[in-house]
Amino acid sequence: MGPAPSTSPGGATLRVLVDSGLRLAAADVPPKLLEGLLKSLCLPNPAYWKLVRLGRRTGSEPETLYFLKQEGGEVRLPRGAIHLLRRLAAEAGLTLALEDARTLPRERLPPMPTVPLRDYQAAAVEKLVKGTQGTVVLPCGAGKSVLAVGAMARLRTPTLVLVHTLDLAEQWRQHIRERLGQEAGLVGAGEEAVRPITVAVVQSLARWDEARLADFLARFGFLILDEAHHVAASAFYRLVDCSPARYRLGLTATPEREDGLTPLLRLYLGSTLAVVSHEELVSRGVLVVPEVRTVETAFEYAYFGAADYMPMLEALAEDKERNNLILGAVAREAWAGHLCLVLTGRVAHCELLAQRLSATGLPAAVLTSEVSREERKALLDKARAGRVSVLVATSLADEGLDVPRLSRVFLAYPSRARGRTVQRLGRLMRPHPEKKSAVLFDFVDGKVPLLRRHHAERRQQYAQVLGTAQVATAAPRRAAKG
Repeated sequence: MGPAPSTSPGGATLRVLVDSGLRLAAADVPPKLLEGLLKSLCLPNPAYWKLVRLGRRTGSEPETLYFLKQEGGEVRLPRGAIHLLRRLAAEAGLTLALEDARTLPRERLPPMPTVPLRDYQAAAVEKLVKGTQGTVVLPCGAGKSVLAVGAMARLRTPTLVLVHTLDLAEQWRQHIRERLGQEAGLVGAGEEAVRPITVAVVQSLARWDEARLADFLARFGFLILDEAHHVAASAFYRLVDCSPARYRLGLTATPEREDGLTPLLRLYLGSTLAVVSHEELVSRGVLVVPEVRTVETAFEYAYFGAADYMPMLEALAEDKERNNLILGAVAREAWAGHLCLVLTGRVAHCELLAQRLSATGLPAAVLTSEVSREERKALLDKARAGRVSVLVATSLADEGLDVPRLSRVFLAYPSRARGRTVQRLGRLMRPHPEKKSAVLFDFVDGKVPLLRRHHAERRQQYAQVLGTAQVATAAPRRAAKG
């Protein structure tokens, strides 16, 4: 989105100031145009409708979320709404005159090494340079961070990378150090080291006051949001919406959201710059194809409604026969030399499984938010070096886990979220010289109708990513007890 005017023959002019958002004088906006903008920039509030479904009081939770602000004689829109504004203005016979007030600091980053990019990565960078904002949709292992680092080297403007976990922050700092030879600053975990390239944890910045945040964001000409599907959370989109950086880039493997807030990606980060499928990258040899194996359990539970859900999950995590089934499957693969990741939803379950595996002599470790940042980093380094056989983790490992050696993933806890399922498959698809095969073990509690339906949804998602044949060839099997 450049500052060039958007023309409509013979129409009046509507001035738009472009900084962190799009600002228009309220007096200049015709009522019909304002009505169209309001109608287009609102979405049902998923939090409100969740309360309604559960039969709970909605309290102050609004039924609808509005992304147009009117205050102080000004109408303000998210920056990615420029295409909507152009279309509605043209329909109203108006010409847009854009005044570019976005931030592009005079300070330039030093010359940096050229970052080798694949063709789809290079094409996305060029689109970003020309269009100044947008989102890249690439599968796990396809090189989203490499693309972004390549964009940093191309633009050479102070850059802020936003992440939502400290583990991701450390991974980004390592990528920047290795590929650009630059030491990135860090804001998060009590640290506030700001440098020309800085990686910041969103939750830390969300606690800053408005003036301090504005001063900080004004230092950067390039904003990158990793795991950009999180922009639908208010802390994320409010932060992005405060950034006046000329360039914005969103990175995600899973843009579609089940809560209906997918349009916020475009509203705050701009149009899609590149979409590359798993299938295309597998055909190029960029990604490997994992096999999905279904492991049926004997777990039973009398589930009658939503009130039974959490007690059911607690019983499932404590079920001895089910845990023995999981432990036996993991131990066989680990003793065969595979690096294994076991995913569950409870810290206590993680600790139990890791303890039992360690008792057999396997190097197993817990990876949860309760493990310190330094310990988590050390564990991941050991896993990459082959000195840990099994990582037992919570959802902390669902996003941003960069361990190409990983060849076995075990889903030891029920889930149906599409994004989470795709991310978990993606953990296995990164190539590595020592990876001869990749397998995802899906433990299915088929005697509980709800959990059987959840598995059916996961199978559909596997088929969408891997192809029906790949999933169909993995016949259900029952693992022996460990």
